[in-house]
Amino acid sequence: MTDSIRWPELQALYGAAPVPDLSTCHFFHTHIDERGTSVTFGFETGRLPPHPKPEWSGNAYNTLRFWIEFTGVTGLRVSGILADAERAVRITEDGTSDHLRVSVVSDRRAISFRAAAARVPHTRVYLQGPP
Repeated sequence: MTDSIRWPELQALYGAAPVPDLSTCHFFHTHIDERGTSVTFGFETGRLPPHPKPEWSGNAYNTLRFWIEFTGVTGLRVSGILADAERAVRITEDGTSDHLRVSVVSDRRAISFRAAAARVPHTRVYLQGPP
């Protein structure tokens, strides 16, 4: 569930349209940086934003790729190492603090943690061919 979480970087692209539900996006990347206590997830979606960046104009594309970086990560738990197609992504505000609770769970694998902050540091579009 990400309804209460606002991603200003994505909201600028989608405007009044809802930002894609992360559980419906292709989850292609996880990077755990123990030195900076951060975790970065990579997602992609075919649901293109109605307000693309000016530098994207003139280029053919059908996929938006974006990364979410979580910082101030504590309580990291990882079970399994491969991504599953069927999984649930949940990012909720912790009602007892200013932290986020983050989890990605499938039948066989899971990652969960708390984070002090989250941002979308990078977005890009590209033309993805047929699978």
